[in-house]
Amino acid sequence: MMLANMRNDWGVGGAILAPLFRRSRDRRLAERGDNYVEINPFLCPMTDLLPEDGKALHVVHMVREPGDWATSITNFKASTRFRDVIDHVPFAKPYPSPRPEGWSAMPEIERALWRWQWCNSNIAKIAPRCEAYSLVRYEHLFSSDHATVRHTVDTVSRTLGMARPLTLDPADLDRRANPSQGDQARPAQDVIDRICGPQAARYGY
Repeated sequence: MMLANMRNDWGVGGAILAPLFRRSRDRRLAERGDNYVEINPFLCPMTDLLPEDGKALHVVHMVREPGDWATSITNFKASTRFRDVIDHVPFAKPYPSPRPEGWSAMPEIERALWRWQWCNSNIAKIAPRCEAYSLVRYEHLFSSDHATVRHTVDTVSRTLGMARPLTLDPADLDRRANPSQGDQARPAQDVIDRICGPQAARYGY
């Protein structure tokens, strides 16, 4: 991800990034089979490398209301191992490119909103090149309505071309393996609307 951010922001590293990424993906495909599924937010800066001739690409694009996403990701920050250093490592988080005006002085919660906008835009751009693509909402997967949850899970199963639909115990959704430690407040609605408004509206927010 750091190399992809450098490529996007500085225009260097692309010649290294592409073969490195493809070797890594080919190794995982060889180890896990053609029906390999990857859940990886680090792919955000290099979604352009995902479509590849001769390989079927199925993408489930999960979105979340931008204010809630920005608050959650800012509070979480990183896994416990990297939480204390993540803010000080260049390019260690998704990095909008070109950077919005005032980025260097921007509060972290506003940067998170720009990351939401940029990451979702990158994923949406590759939809026409996917063999199967669906957009699902986080709020539907974690809904208290079991029919909504079931419909969302079935959508994921169909998009991934699974022979058998995924099964899900509702109790699985209540587990938190690595809870956040922060106390960042939700950004003001006018800030959310300014940065994410049109795109959020397309996703039903």
